[in-house]
Amino acid sequence: MLSVRNHLFAGFLFVWFVCLSTFAQNGDAAPAPCGMLSGLKSASGHNLFSEQQEEWLAELMEKEVRADFNVIEDPENYLQKVGDRLLAQLPPSNTHYRFVIIDTPELNSYGLVGGRIFIHRRMIAFVQNEDELAALLGHEIGHMVDHHVVLRFSDWFRQMGVTTLGDRQDVLHRWKQFEDTTARLKHGNDERREAEEQLIADRIAFYALTRAGYSPERALEFFDRLFETKRKPGNFWTDFFGMTNPNGKRLREMMKSEQPLARNCIVPGGAYAGHFADWQKTIIASTKFAGRSNTELPGLIRKVTLQPQLRTDLYHVQFSPDGKYLLAQDESSIFVATRDPLASLFRIDALDAHAAQFTPDSRSLVFYDKELRIEKWDVAAAKRTSVHQLAIPDCFQAALSPSGAFLGCIDNEFGIKLVDVETNTVIFKRKDFYAFSYWGEYFNFLLARLTGENIRLFDMKFSPDERYFLAGHADSFLAYDTRDRAEAHLPGKIKGLARYSFAFTAPDEFAGLQYDTPKDMKLVRVHFPSGDKIDDFKVEADGWLSNTGNPDCLLMRPAAAYPVGIVDLKARKITQAFQSPAFAVYGQVYAGEQNSGELALFNTGDSKMIGKLQLPESRLGSSRTSVFSADGKWLAVSQGTRGSLWKLDSGERIFLARGFDGALFENDQLITKFAKDIPYPSRVFQFDLSGETNKKPTNKKLYDVVDAFGNARSWQWGGLLIGLYPDKPKQALTAGHITLQVRDVHNNNLLWERKLHHDPPSFFYSPAAITLLISDLPGIKEIAGEDPALSARLSKIDDKQASYLLQAIEPQTGKTLGSVLVDTGKLSFKVTSGFTVGDKMFVGDSRNRTLIYSLKSGEQKSSLIGHVAAVSAAGDKVLIENESGVADLYDTSDFHSLAHFSFSARIVDADFNRDGSLFVLTSDQNVYQLTTDQQRTATQ
Repeated sequence: MLSVRNHLFAGFLFVWFVCLSTFAQNGDAAPAPCGMLSGLKSASGHNLFSEQQEEWLAELMEKEVRADFNVIEDPENYLQKVGDRLLAQLPPSNTHYRFVIIDTPELNSYGLVGGRIFIHRRMIAFVQNEDELAALLGHEIGHMVDHHVVLRFSDWFRQMGVTTLGDRQDVLHRWKQFEDTTARLKHGNDERREAEEQLIADRIAFYALTRAGYSPERALEFFDRLFETKRKPGNFWTDFFGMTNPNGKRLREMMKSEQPLARNCIVPGGAYAGHFADWQKTIIASTKFAGRSNTELPGLIRKVTLQPQLRTDLYHVQFSPDGKYLLAQDESSIFVATRDPLASLFRIDALDAHAAQFTPDSRSLVFYDKELRIEKWDVAAAKRTSVHQLAIPDCFQAALSPSGAFLGCIDNEFGIKLVDVETNTVIFKRKDFYAFSYWGEYFNFLLARLTGENIRLFDMKFSPDERYFLAGHADSFLAYDTRDRAEAHLPGKIKGLARYSFAFTAPDEFAGLQYDTPKDMKLVRVHFPSGDKIDDFKVEADGWLSNTGNPDCLLMRPAAAYPVGIVDLKARKITQAFQSPAFAVYGQVYAGEQNSGELALFNTGDSKMIGKLQLPESRLGSSRTSVFSADGKWLAVSQGTRGSLWKLDSGERIFLARGFDGALFENDQLITKFAKDIPYPSRVFQFDLSGETNKKPTNKKLYDVVDAFGNARSWQWGGLLIGLYPDKPKQALTAGHITLQVRDVHNNNLLWERKLHHDPPSFFYSPAAITLLISDLPGIKEIAGEDPALSARLSKIDDKQASYLLQAIEPQTGKTLGSVLVDTGKLSFKVTSGFTVGDKMFVGDSRNRTLIYSLKSGEQKSSLIGHVAAVSAAGDKVLIENESGVADLYDTSDFHSLAHFSFSARIVDADFNRDGSLFVLTSDQNVYQLTTDQQRTATQ
C-alpha cells in the first residue's frame, strides 16, 4: 500500500519525466521533452472505488449539492469547454467531468468525486482572464487525477468496516452510513498530507494549462492574488525560522513548475480574452432562479393560477432623496413607484437581496445580495445599468454606500474591509477589528449561529455625501475618508456615540445613542466631524437608528414593543410608533404598508391618508399556514399579517383577511384562529362556505383566546388549539415550568394537558399525530424512564448527549403512540423536523435528508434526499422536494420513486386529497392537481 509520500513522488514524475511520445513535423523531427504521465495510478491500491462506483457516489453527492444551492446555467457551456481543453492534455479515463456553477456567499471552488467540480460564482468574478480560469479548473482537476478526495472517502469507509463495494445500491447504503457516522470517524488534521496534495494538484494544473496553450505566468498571478502573498514566496531562511506563510511555500513550488515546454508540446489555439470577459459578465449578471419554463408534471390533472395573489409582507420602504420616487421591498421583489401621483413603475426580481436604496441624485437605485453582487438600476429607464460581483470573502455584516460606489464589510473573523465596487479592490482593511468583550454577548452570538438566526452587532454608515465611512461597536471604531483614501481621526465624542447605534442627519450632523445608566438612554446630536454638541434628550427605547428624508427626524428599529418609531428631533422624543416595519418619512409625508397589503401615503401632522397603491404581484415567501380542504375545493394561506381564501375550481380569491395561525375545513365551514392585533386579542372565527362562491362568506366569532400569561404561546393545528403556558404569569418558558395544553378549536374546551419537565420541545403536526422533538438529555431520560423498550434503545447509544427523541402523540387524547430515538453519531447531523403517519415517522435532518423510521420498532427503514412536502393519509406515499421546485413521489413500502416532478417554482405547500390525488402550491401562486396512480420510474 503506497503512502502519501508516494503520491508526492507520483506528482513529481508527472511533471518532470520525459515521455517517449513526440509531436514530429514532416515525420522526421527529433523527440521533444513534454511530460510523463506514468506513475499517477500508483495510488490506486488505496482506492476502494472503481470508476463506475465513483460515478454512482458522484451522482448522490451532486444531488445533495444541488439541493443546497442554486445552479447558475452556463449558456454556452464555456466552463466545460475550458475544462475539456485541459483534460485533453491528461491521461485518458472513463471519468465524466462536469463543471457546475453555484451561487453561494463563499469565495471558493471544490471537487467531489467522479469528476464533479463546483465553482462558486464569486470565484468566477475573482478570475481576470481565461488563463486564470484554466488555473482554477486545472487545480481542481489535479485533485481528481491523483484521486485525493476518493482516497479520503476510501479511508473513511474502511473505518466503517467496509473493505469492498458492490453495486449501486451498496454504494448508496454505504454513503448513507457515512453521513450518519461522519463525526465518529477520524478525519484527522494531517497538514503535511493536505499540503502535499495541494502541491500535486498545482503541478498537474500547471502542466495541463501550459500544454493547453495557457499562460503559466498569469496562473501565478491568479494564485498570488488569491493567497495574498504579494509574490513573497519565502526562502531557505524564512523556512528555517518558521516565518514562511504556507501559501508562500505553495507559490514557490508553483514558480518551480513554471517551466517552458517545447513548442511542439503545446496545443495551438490559446485563450480569447475578449470572449472570456463577455462570458464572465453574463454569469455575474445571471438572475436568481425565478421559475422554470420547462416543467415535468406526469399525471397533471389541472393547473390553476390564484387570482388575485397574496403578497408577502414588505420589510423595507424608502423615499428617493428628491421625494419623487418610492421603493418598497419584500423577500423576493423590489417595487419602484412615483410618489405624486402614487403609481407603480416597475418590479425587480431580488431574491436574497439586502435593503435597496436610492442614489443621492435620485436617478438610480442600488442594492447587494448574499453573494455580494451590487446591482444598479436606472429609475427612468426601468433597467439594470450595472452589476458587480465582489470577490472578497464572505461578510458577517455589510453596508453599501449611497451611490453603490463602496461596500463596508465585517468578515467572519471580525476584520473590517472597505471595497471599491467599480474596481473590485480593497482600499482599506484591518484584521481583528473586534473581539468579544464579555461572555454574554459571545454566548448570544454562538446561539444565533447555531439556530441559523441573523444577529447584528455592528452599526456601519456612510455619510450622505459618501465621503466618510464609520463603523462601531463597543470599544471598536473606524472612520475612513473615501476622498483622501485615509483613515480619519475623529474626536472621542463621536467614537462614544458609535458604541451602540448612530446615524447622519446631514453631511455635517451626527446623532447617536448614549447610555448614562442602564435605565437612562439619551440621543445625542453633534456637529460632524468636530463632535461639538448640538442637543441631547432622553429616549425610551434603544433600537437601531437610520436617517430619513426629513432632517428633523430619525427612525428607530425597533422602538420598544413596536417594529419602528419616529424620533422627532424638534419635539425631542419618540412621537409615533408603527406595527409594520415597512415605513419611511419624507418631509411632511410618511409611507407605510396597510393590512390589506397596499402601500399608503399619509400626512405626518394629522395622519390623514393621501393616497394608496396596490403593488404588483410577487412570489410567496415562507407561509405561516397553508391548508387545502380535503375535497380539493378550497385553499387557505396566511403569510405574516395577511391571509387569503381561494376557490380552487377557478382560482378566485374569496376574501383577504388579517393573518391567521391555522385553518380547519369541514362541512363547508372554515374555522380559523386570527393572530393577536393590538388592542384585540387572538380570536377564533367560523366562515360559512356553503353560499354563493362569488361573495365573501358570512362569518361569526366563536370566542376570544384570552392569554393571562404574558409569555404563553398558542397556535391552531387543524381542529386543535395548542398552547404552551408557564407556571406563573410573565414567567419564561423554561424547563420544569411549562404546561402543554390541547383544546378543541370549535369551542375552546380542554382535551388534555401535560406537564413538560424538560426544555420546550419543537412541535410538528399531521392529522394522525403531534410529534414532539426533544433534544435535551434530561428530557429524553425522563421519557425513556417510563418506557422499558425505549430505555433499552437509549442504553445502546454511545453518545447519548447527541441524540434526539421524537415522540408521537394522539392529537385528541394525548395518548403516546410511540417514540423514535435518533442517534446522530456524535452530531454527524442534527434533527430538524418529524412527521408521523401510521407506523412511519419521517424525520428531517440538517443534511437535507428525510430519515424514515418505524414507530413500532424504532428502527430506521430508509433515507431520502430532500425534505417532506406531503404524506398521504395512509402513509403509503410521500412527496419529497430535493431541489427548489423539484420533487419525487415515493412508495413507502419499498421507497421506489413513482413519479418525478419539476414545477415552475419552489413548493410552498402540498397535500393529498381525499380521492388520493396530490395538490401542490408553488411560490408563483399556481396550484397543480396531479394523479398519484403512477408506475415506478426510478430507484434512489
